[in-house]
Amino acid sequence: KKSKEQKALRLNINARERRRMDDLNDALDELRAVIPYAHSPSVRKLSKIATLLLAKNYILMQAQALEEMRRLVAYLNQGQAISAASLPSSAAAAAAAAAALHPALGAYEQAAGYPFSAGLPPATSCPEKCAIFNSVSSSL
Repeated sequence: KKSKEQKALRLNINARERRRMDDLNDALDELRAVIPYAHSPSVRKLSKIATLLLAKNYILMQAQALEEMRRLVAYLNQGQAISAASLPSSAAAAAAAAAALHPALGAYEQAAGYPFSAGLPPATSCPEKCAIFNSVSSSL
């Protein structure tokens, strides 16, 4: 009777582990479907560890690109800042409210002398800044 109980217990444990591994493999297949790599029949399927490493590196690359874009937007917005004194009172209140809604950009806007500005002539308008950046290489 004990061996039957042990066998039934072992079968339950094995079934639970099989379901767990099936779930893990399904999740890894879904991850492979959304990360950029060749999905043709001639390319071998990524291993589990290769899938996780590629996903990690892709996420880090995307985070770095997003950070660079935020800095660039903040830098470009610095030249377009309008003094509150020149705005009508309702526009000044709207500008203050907008600044309060976007505190994350405030930290970037305070960074004077963003690395792209080194050795570049000062530009006052957005088109002038864009023209300057056409010759600057990016890590994106």
